[in-house]
Amino acid sequence: MRSILCGAAALAVLGAAAPAFAASFEPGTYVGVDLARASVSSKYADSSNDISLSATAGYQYTPNLGFEVYTRSLSFSPFRGFLSEPGYYPDRHYGIALMGTLPLDSHFSLFGRAGVGRTTMKATRSSMDDRTDTDPMFGLGARYAFNRSWSLSLEGSYLTKSEVSLISFGARYQF
Repeated sequence: MRSILCGAAALAVLGAAAPAFAASFEPGTYVGVDLARASVSSKYADSSNDISLSATAGYQYTPNLGFEVYTRSLSFSPFRGFLSEPGYYPDRHYGIALMGTLPLDSHFSLFGRAGVGRTTMKATRSSMDDRTDTDPMFGLGARYAFNRSWSLSLEGSYLTKSEVSLISFGARYQF
């Protein structure tokens, strides 16, 4: 986890300080979707791989700096039954993130995200109320842009408090 945090911070600093390699840049709003494999370190839910879906909306201010809001499903299977321990497992997450981008050429770029959000924690017992936790998120990824509007990305990210690891593949459309 420490390496993810250090890498995200380094990429954000490099992305903010690096010159833009793309020939022409136009700021703009974007939307995106991704499909992820999620795993959790929890004694209250099955830690095997879960399919997670995400939707984002953001604004790319400069070639190196953007901002987005996002929501993500986390539908882990809880351990239920008389012998299982009562507790909580992550179910949904939404938040905001600052995006740092390092363009490598006119098509490829590396990016990092640092954000904070709210994670809905579901109870394993019906006698317990669900709760929400503030959950920082960090991620690193690579993006390939077909043109100014369409791009594909591969990202690894981590929700620090709920201990959820995500490997995602996504598409983005910039207006």
